[in-house]
Amino acid sequence: MSSEELKSVVDVLGERLEERIINIKVKEGIFINSLNQKGEAFEQFKKLIRKRWEQFNSKNRNNIIKKSYSTFFYNNLPYFFENILETFFGLDPKKSLKMNSKEKISSRELIISYQYTLSNEEEQIFAELTKKLHQKKIYDLESPTLYFYFITSILGKLLRRELQQQFRITLEGGILRNNHIHRKLDFLIVVRHSKDEIYNYYYKMLSYYFFRHYNELPETFFEGLLESRERLFEIAEKEYKKPDIREKLVNLLYYFYRKCSILQNFCPMLDFLNFVCSRVEDSTFSKIEIIKNNYLANFSYSVEKKESLLDVFKFLDRWSTLSSTFLANNLPSPQSQLNLFLLYKKYYFGSGLESLEVGDILFHPTIFRDRLNEKNKSLEYDINANSIKYINSFLDNFSTLSKSESINQIFKKILKKKISDLNYEFFTSFYRSLNEKTHSLIEKQNLKISKIDPNENVGYDYFIDHICRMLYVLIDKIFLCENPEDASKNFIDPRGRYIGRNIALRVLELFIFQDINFSDDLWPDFILSWNKENLMEKIKPYNIKLSKKDFYDGNELTRFLLTYSFQSVSYHLYLEEWLIEDVIIPINNFIMSIKNSIKDITEEIEVSNYLCQILLKDLEKPDSIEEIKVFCKNIADFWRAF
Repeated sequence: MSSEELKSVVDVLGERLEERIINIKVKEGIFINSLNQKGEAFEQFKKLIRKRWEQFNSKNRNNIIKKSYSTFFYNNLPYFFENILETFFGLDPKKSLKMNSKEKISSRELIISYQYTLSNEEEQIFAELTKKLHQKKIYDLESPTLYFYFITSILGKLLRRELQQQFRITLEGGILRNNHIHRKLDFLIVVRHSKDEIYNYYYKMLSYYFFRHYNELPETFFEGLLESRERLFEIAEKEYKKPDIREKLVNLLYYFYRKCSILQNFCPMLDFLNFVCSRVEDSTFSKIEIIKNNYLANFSYSVEKKESLLDVFKFLDRWSTLSSTFLANNLPSPQSQLNLFLLYKKYYFGSGLESLEVGDILFHPTIFRDRLNEKNKSLEYDINANSIKYINSFLDNFSTLSKSESINQIFKKILKKKISDLNYEFFTSFYRSLNEKTHSLIEKQNLKISKIDPNENVGYDYFIDHICRMLYVLIDKIFLCENPEDASKNFIDPRGRYIGRNIALRVLELFIFQDINFSDDLWPDFILSWNKENLMEKIKPYNIKLSKKDFYDGNELTRFLLTYSFQSVSYHLYLEEWLIEDVIIPINNFIMSIKNSIKDITEEIEVSNYLCQILLKDLEKPDSIEEIKVFCKNIADFWRAF
């Protein structure tokens, strides 16, 4: 396949970029069409897959110890991958693709590390798509990463269909690195067991609770749905008692280690760490004491080195708690998004400017202080301690919108963005600052260790490896016993939240994190949103319409993938910069422009009328007029503070 054909696929993808964020579910169709257009070659490719699988099975029948699909893929997946890149998608794997490592982790898991060096011609082809992505402020995906992601996804689905086995093949940890000559895309291809049965029961259980809100549905509709909950517990208890549970846990943590290592970012593992540590806090044990006595005591490290390892763990534990607190409010509806905004507003602005500039609520207070000082040189309205106080007070009024349908319209007028877009940018900037702070802390600890032993040089991967091992020890200590009922005794509430079957389910959920890296608080809404079409089809006979606000849209679903699997944080502001640029300055400008536009700021009716002129101009939803008028009236007395 020629570079012209690479260009044709990329061009079609670029033409379909009509949404602000790429809808991963929809855009796969472009790549399927590329396969179908090469009809004869595609049929030969499928025939080759089946032939190799038949040969593998034929030999396997004579083996005393049977081999699994991971052995098959260990020997064949690199060839299939190179074939599909070259034959159907216009890339040059023979020249540009390098396999860094290939590891068969278990009978059901395989990790292959690749690096693809982009040629000048490929760079030019992808540059136009990247330009379109950036024009739409899609900075989370570089176009080569996107391209390889789709190819891997399509290959995985094709192999699953041809082999009729339960596995998933995904591209994870994609990151573009620059050098002096060509950019290189580093990524992992991960093969793992597909948890189809688990997700099927989990989805049905969630469907039951979701549809219970619709009184129009007859009881017969719910038959079989609630039973899925019991089946889920049965699977959890069965998996818990398998003798290889600890081996599976080691493999899970190794997956996280490899993903965090290639990205040089702890974000994929952050919510997993919080999930484990928050459960340890519900136990009768101390996290730090377990790590000291059951892990670090096994090493002949110096006291300073052990302290350094603990310092990094404590740091990640602290910030994972804050991150998960914010994420728990990152639910689909605008009202939930408003609650999230007000939550981090209170956290960052509630204690005033001094806490932002010299306190510890930000990762990099120096960046905040320096950026604010620099911006104040050119701002029309200077930002000082009073400004932060007024901004915090002004935003308190937004709580009156908790039941409003006009949240997005008001945010777009004042902050120039939909609230979900604003919150997404908050998380991306939060994770960038967190990652930079993590690297800075590790460098500091490395320097501390090297002063004691000049021959000792420990870096990011070394610390992440130890964090993974610490998590294993914590899980083993509180969760894993001969049976889950025995593990209940490790918890403060053994007869309530931590009865045996619940513990078995928590252990099962540990492995779901491999597929869904983010907070378990979001899993129900994520899974229901991913299956929205199925839900709509199921209730179609009852003439019930589902509300959009109950679901993440395609853009928002894709954001979860972008945040936890790919890396392009250089395009994101630090949290400290983002708060200034996207929250503080726009709101301060809005407050001051109102103040300076009205002669008597104490006249609430005049203020309210002027606010209405601004917020109702070019209104997208005319039926929101009355709601916005009420909001204007409610906040009009704010300006009396001046």
